[in-house]
Amino acid sequence: TLSSSSAASDVYKRQVENQKAMERYAANQGKPAPVVQAYRYGMKLDVAKVVNVTPPIKSCEVVPSRMTYEDSAGQLKTIEYQVMGQCRNNGS
Repeated sequence: TLSSSSAASDVYKRQVENQKAMERYAANQGKPAPVVQAYRYGMKLDVAKVVNVTPPIKSCEVVPSRMTYEDSAGQLKTIEYQVMGQCRNNGS
C-alpha cells in the first residue's frame, strides 16, 4: 500500500489527468468542459451516459473518485465522491 502522502500525490495526479481528459472529450464533442461538483448524500443525478470514472488508487484509506457523465439534456457533468481505496490488506 502507499503512504498517506504518496496516496494523496497519486490522487491529485489522477484528478489532474481526469480533468484534462474530460476537457479534451468536451472539446471533441463541441460541449463546454464540466465543472467538478462535490457529491452530497441524496443528490439527484440525471445520468444518461457515463463517460468516465476514475479508478480507485492502491490505498487503505478513503480516497476521492470522479465520475463524468452526460445528463438527459446532453450536458457534461463531473461529480467527486469518496470511495475506499484498493487495499491489499483487506482480504482481497
